[in-house]
Amino acid sequence: MVRRLLLICLVTIGLWMLLIVRSQAGTIVVDLSVEQGPMNHRANGYLVSIEPTDPPTSLIAPLKPTSFRGNAGYVFSNYERLAQVGVMEFQLTLGLVFHHFALQIFDINQIGLDGSYAPWLAHVDRVIDQVLERRLHVLWDIYNEPDLAALPLNDNARLKEGWRLAYRRIKERIPGAQIVGPSVSRYRLLKPFLEWCHSQDVCPDVVAYHEYGDPGGALGYVDDLRSYLRAQGLEKPISVNEILGQESWTIAGYTAGVIAAYERANILSAMRACWPDPQDMSRSSMENTCDNPTLDGLLYVDRRSKRPGWHIYHTYADMRGVRVSTMTDSPTLHALAALEHTTNTLRLLLGKYEDSSTEETRVVIRHSRGRLWSAQNEELHVCAERIPDVGSAPLETPVVTLNHTLPAAESEISFILPDFYHSDAYRIVLGPSARCPRS
Repeated sequence: MVRRLLLICLVTIGLWMLLIVRSQAGTIVVDLSVEQGPMNHRANGYLVSIEPTDPPTSLIAPLKPTSFRGNAGYVFSNYERLAQVGVMEFQLTLGLVFHHFALQIFDINQIGLDGSYAPWLAHVDRVIDQVLERRLHVLWDIYNEPDLAALPLNDNARLKEGWRLAYRRIKERIPGAQIVGPSVSRYRLLKPFLEWCHSQDVCPDVVAYHEYGDPGGALGYVDDLRSYLRAQGLEKPISVNEILGQESWTIAGYTAGVIAAYERANILSAMRACWPDPQDMSRSSMENTCDNPTLDGLLYVDRRSKRPGWHIYHTYADMRGVRVSTMTDSPTLHALAALEHTTNTLRLLLGKYEDSSTEETRVVIRHSRGRLWSAQNEELHVCAERIPDVGSAPLETPVVTLNHTLPAAESEISFILPDFYHSDAYRIVLGPSARCPRS
């Protein structure tokens, strides 16, 4: 009898705790009293998908890009235009796993063939000559994904020698040059190369890798790399110079979550990757967004219509001031928040990724007095716009779901977000003058 009563009690407690967890599901807490440094927009980088006149600058400038990565042909063609809209960091890639003469791409599989490194060094010298002649400031990305060569980098003596020769040639000809690398396709492939380059005294000035996984794991890789570098006496800036994976790059909530993760990571930069576009059959086969001027697929195949990702990057670009603390009660719910003190305005970027919860999503704002409202100005307005996950289809404008005044409260302000579904994103503005734009 005692055992039966104990079992009933345990089951009751378990159900009670489950109900508590479920009742708290889908909650985003923003604490305005905890500031975490300035908004740096380090995740606002792009990869090759631009031409000198396309897309129009009117579709690029609102995104306020901060970094760009591409081979010499792309960098030389777009440097001035991108610098004018705010790009400060240009990563110039010298070698890939294929050859393209017009774009000045060298096939790294050809490095050291028959024992000769002369063609590779001639290519490096030609690009250096052009950079010096044009007086450009670039970071030198020696290889792109050398682990995908016919013989992967960590097992390839020719590629390692090609890296060593290029590294020393660049440093010799451009004192103070910054070298990026090794830009491997997965984080797990990074440390063996770093051990080798450390032994040869040819380590990159900026450690770079590619990562496309769940945004919930992004910070773990960065933290692990920082700890590793510190232990090796190699503390250096980090660039995740390709983010957003092939299976998920069109998903609104995933995009928002990845941006939020890498902004919180406080790295040097992160660049949006390019992938085959399921909507683009302009070449009688699926075209890669690397090869069309769509800002790595942020624009639709007509090169003009905006996709959900464009609105997410635009939201990110508009987030000014300081980053403030955000917490969510689910690993599938992601949040980024910025507080602008001069206007008492809070901006939020939210995203869900693989979230099957049917619970409502609540936003809780703590310590808003004196930051969003005061005794002299008690009006607080909220504008919430849903960026629905429409996949690779265009989305002309986000959907306004909240546009009204909220009552000021001493302790905390909270509200429910309507229709926040499985893989959607949201952008929210709160403040004295946070009115929604007219549609």
